[in-house]
Amino acid sequence: MRFLKWLPALLVLTASLAKGQKSPESDVLIITNVEVVDTRQGLTSPNLTVVIKQGRIDSIAKHAMIASSHKTQVVNGSGKYLIPGLWDMHAHSAGGPAAPWDAKIILPLYIANGITGIRDMGGNLQMLKQRKESIERGELLGPHMFISGPFLNGGKPYEYSITANTPQDGRKAVDKLADEHVDFIKVLSELSRETYFAIAEESRKQKLTFAGHVPESISASEASAAGQRSIEHLSGLSIACSREEGELRKQRVEAAGRRDNKAYHAAGMRSFDTYDPAKARALFAELKKNNTWQAPTLSWWNAQPQLASASLSDPRLKYVPASVRKSEDWNPDHIRQSTAPDVFADLEKTVVHYGELTHALNEAGVPILAGTDSPDPYVIPGFSLHDELALLVQSGLTPAQALRTATYNAALFIGKSESGAAQKGMIADLVLLDANPLVDIHNTRKISAVILGGKLFSRKDLDRMLEQVEEEAAKH
Repeated sequence: MRFLKWLPALLVLTASLAKGQKSPESDVLIITNVEVVDTRQGLTSPNLTVVIKQGRIDSIAKHAMIASSHKTQVVNGSGKYLIPGLWDMHAHSAGGPAAPWDAKIILPLYIANGITGIRDMGGNLQMLKQRKESIERGELLGPHMFISGPFLNGGKPYEYSITANTPQDGRKAVDKLADEHVDFIKVLSELSRETYFAIAEESRKQKLTFAGHVPESISASEASAAGQRSIEHLSGLSIACSREEGELRKQRVEAAGRRDNKAYHAAGMRSFDTYDPAKARALFAELKKNNTWQAPTLSWWNAQPQLASASLSDPRLKYVPASVRKSEDWNPDHIRQSTAPDVFADLEKTVVHYGELTHALNEAGVPILAGTDSPDPYVIPGFSLHDELALLVQSGLTPAQALRTATYNAALFIGKSESGAAQKGMIADLVLLDANPLVDIHNTRKISAVILGGKLFSRKDLDRMLEQVEEEAAKH
């Protein structure tokens, strides 16, 4: 037996992860002299020894003792910071928006960026289930997954959606997805009032939560009261905070019905100019009371006006499938030529407004989740979550509050009580950083190692992982 603080640093770095090689598995993983970050309290505790056994944190202490073993792996954590694994709480990883992204490309991008879990907000259900099960069995490298499967929406059918134009359609869709054992139901914005409330009622009967967009036909207040677990993209909130709420909602519903994008957009922009702080405070109090979470996806909103100045020289584009990079949606020249300048100006105004809205929601105590809506154009899986955290801080959250949205808050939202914190007994999904993220949120990008279920992926492992993603992306 010996004191762990005197154990030498030992980092075993081996070859290619894609070929199944990684830092060798061991009975025990020990991180010595590390500063552990409590993302819930926004505090750090220095010079701790973290002992990980069988995929869980066995102990955290100033001193610890353990029997010597050739299967004990020790990492010197001096000068480094240990945080819980990050979650992207609004992502698409299989089918739908992510259809061109092979599993060998998109899944390692999460791990390489310290993202050990994702909430998948819509795609190919069978593919998602297969990948989720393979990951949990250890057959596929990727993050833990919390999945919804196809979207529920009104209007015409399209790929990876279930059309629900009547209350009966909505109930049948929920029942079908319940039989498929999805984790939650995802709704979009074109549902009628009657269908939306039928989905809400049937979800309660099936003991499933539902999340997504606030349909134009109802108010954010009604969605919250109906039990919508989270609102994505801040949808419906600006109109709900407008002193002209009733008239603007009517205009939006009518414009959507006749596919008049110009009128629809104009009503949304008008809501910014008619923002009523008193209405906003009352709404936010209601959201807090009903525990209606918000996933602002500021990185997604920010990417839209940035498309006007997007550059094909962005170094992260090498991780995007070649077929995607060549598409019109990712072509900066095509985007600039096909989009009026005033639209980009409005998008920039939207980014500012939603940043202010996010700050106000946080100040009012409304719970917030970090999500990106990757892989939409220039919202690159993995990397974009770090963009999201930086944008949350830019909007007014402290670094600790921003970190909480991707760690403790995520675990609380999905009911994963054994995750979201670097504490004894927790699942060992962790990220080792070279600098303190509570001082500068951009330090979440300075990843020294990732620990997934107790398995160590060193910086060398992660770099090789990214090299292989780049190779795969060039082929697709």
